[in-house]
Amino acid sequence: MAMTREQAVEAIRTQADRDSGRDGRDFLREEDRRLEQFVLSAAGLTFDFAKHDVSGEAMAALLALANAVELDAAIQALARGEVANQTEGRAAQHMALRGGGKDEARKSQARAELDRALAFAEDIRSGAFTSSSDEAFTHILHIGIGGSDLGPRLIHDALSNPNAPVETRFLSSVDPDAFERATAGLDPATTLVFVVSKSFGTPETTLNMQSAIQWLEAGLEGGIGRHLVAATSQPDAARALGFSDERIFEMWDWVGGRYSLWSCVSLSVMAAIGRREFERLLGGAQRMDEHFIQARTAANAPAISALISWWHRTIRECQSWAVVPYAIKLRLLPGWLQQLSMESLGKSVTVDGAPLDGPAGPAVFGGEGPDSQHAFFQMLHQGKDAIPVDIIAFATGGEARHRTSLAANAVAQAEALLTGRNQDAAMAELTTKGLSQGEAQKLAPHMVMPGGRGSSFILGPELNAETLGALLAFYEHQTFVQSVLFGINAFDQFGVELGKKLASALEKELSAGESGLHDASTSALLRKIESYRR
Repeated sequence: MAMTREQAVEAIRTQADRDSGRDGRDFLREEDRRLEQFVLSAAGLTFDFAKHDVSGEAMAALLALANAVELDAAIQALARGEVANQTEGRAAQHMALRGGGKDEARKSQARAELDRALAFAEDIRSGAFTSSSDEAFTHILHIGIGGSDLGPRLIHDALSNPNAPVETRFLSSVDPDAFERATAGLDPATTLVFVVSKSFGTPETTLNMQSAIQWLEAGLEGGIGRHLVAATSQPDAARALGFSDERIFEMWDWVGGRYSLWSCVSLSVMAAIGRREFERLLGGAQRMDEHFIQARTAANAPAISALISWWHRTIRECQSWAVVPYAIKLRLLPGWLQQLSMESLGKSVTVDGAPLDGPAGPAVFGGEGPDSQHAFFQMLHQGKDAIPVDIIAFATGGEARHRTSLAANAVAQAEALLTGRNQDAAMAELTTKGLSQGEAQKLAPHMVMPGGRGSSFILGPELNAETLGALLAFYEHQTFVQSVLFGINAFDQFGVELGKKLASALEKELSAGESGLHDASTSALLRKIESYRR
């Protein structure tokens, strides 16, 4: 008889009790097949999960949980394009954008629109498509927010060449300083404004678009339409604002914004890096898709990562998860992952609308490796809360000494988190430095690190378009698997909508100098804003 989810969770808790007092250090010493079981390869990347405090027996129990929630069936349903966003009755076919999955009709539809975008981007790069003054475009102003900004901004930062024929500036915030910075030094005559909005009604994007259009009108003598490009699922709304059909690219309701970077949403990136590199990005992601769909759960890198994350969140009650890429070109990865993970997993009810009987996704934070070591790694090593961490590194690329130092630091942090430093080791180090026994005894407790703190190490040969595509697809799939384990919908985000609704009402009140019915704190804040404006 098949095990239920509740029975599987109870079996995991029982195994956790048996393993109490032991951690990755013990399991690495005791388990002969530890590396074989916990080190996986997928799409050209290596995933080392061996340092986590998950024993081989605990992993077997976690795999039983995956069976209990019918994980493989959920993966295959996602790949076929069945409804995955239950609350909105939609599929989640981001794999189709890069030629992955099993929905041939959507793959064909996505490919046709992608080819349009790639061809247009090449015309921008080559100067074949010119401005209203018949000049080549030198800049693209990419306007979007959330998934319309974070993904394209990340891959642009990671892959763009400073010698690219077109420079892209990104604008997401409605802070007036953001607009000033984004347009500083730009010439409207050679600037293309690319507006990305699925609904073409996102308030922040609409306001920035209006300001950009005014900026163009002030600097051009007509022909503004040649400077406007849109990606949206609402083409009529774009046409009404002066966007021409040939420069409107289609988005679909079967792809969520935070999963859309593989599409025309990244037209500005295509113009920066070129067709070949963008195709390599898609190819890396497709290879990860194939692994995710085909690999058995025990050898499935996104699935194992998600099971370990579920373990830390549910069994160990870890509230946070750190992501630390040892690559300056991936400095924006933690921000992209914050949206991907926290918007997808920040839920408190099940797919059926019942209250969750436990936690869901963790809070995600992170930063680029060496800088993070001198910022929050102190807490990772000696803080009271154990925080699992993903460390991402690449073996080659760039000047050899710098690359060697970077790789050594990445591996050293993973090892230090695992091994720690006990009281005896601290005493020995201090006395070797010449401190007296009494002085060493006073200082040693401050130098003790508990160790046994788990990390996942993701290693690639080098950071390029293909390995980046594989890495981002890995995290997309890992997020989906977590949602299945928690029993929640990864593809809606109603929490975002309430804030938008309230902001719209408050904006009208502030503009009119009037205040509606609010709690005492909110009313006081509105009055204070008004007082500063007088």
